[in-house]
Amino acid sequence: MTFGVLTLNLWNINEPLELRYRALAVGLKRLSPNIICLQEVSRDPKSGHSQAELVAKMCGLAHHVEEGGLAILCSQPVVRFHSAPLPRFPEAASRHVILAEFQIEGRQLLVINTHLAYPPEMIEGRRKQAKALLATIKRCYPTSRGLVKILCGDFNDVADSPSVCAVLNSDEQFRDVFAECHPNSPGFTYSPRNRYVERSWTVDERIDYIFVNRDLVPKDCFVVFDGKKGLEFASDHFGVFSHLKFRRAISRH
Repeated sequence: MTFGVLTLNLWNINEPLELRYRALAVGLKRLSPNIICLQEVSRDPKSGHSQAELVAKMCGLAHHVEEGGLAILCSQPVVRFHSAPLPRFPEAASRHVILAEFQIEGRQLLVINTHLAYPPEMIEGRRKQAKALLATIKRCYPTSRGLVKILCGDFNDVADSPSVCAVLNSDEQFRDVFAECHPNSPGFTYSPRNRYVERSWTVDERIDYIFVNRDLVPKDCFVVFDGKKGLEFASDHFGVFSHLKFRRAISRH
């Protein structure tokens, strides 16, 4: 089975909200993701509903969990859900990690979603947060042999940063899906080319990621909602989308 995974910083309720919702709805219909990880989720000021609910309706995903501005949406029901705060620092807002377990094609799939600290100079703080989220995975799933894992999020850090290196060098054996599919492409997800990025920002960066462990094989990976191929800007971030498949089918007796 191949399934689609999208990660996107939703940019909460910043205007022009209705225009961004329309772009998001059109793009989700085209991408048809099975799993979505959202960051900066807020409550829609018009309907009063969570933005996670609105996005789930846009693409027909029946199940979602959310906490701390993070949400995970899926076509399958949630088997288990965990959340944990990450180390907090005086100069930044509180951050969390959420973990949702699903059963897909008879396989245990753990989806992890996070959003690390801002502003950019908090390099050491984000490294500590990455270490903490890895410890949370270990604490919640101490014997995770055979557990398929996806880690998504806005890391606010580039690919060779301490926080990303902490993930890639951990014993979880995570791999950077975009880098694996496009080793020679920058894959920028935060760019002054985006009309919603603050005008003072002048640097192209890749700060949004999908990581997978060894039990998943990426079929492809793309930057989306970047104003190309009919996927208009829906946030101040571009999204990352990948089709994944299980490395081995489970044996049936």
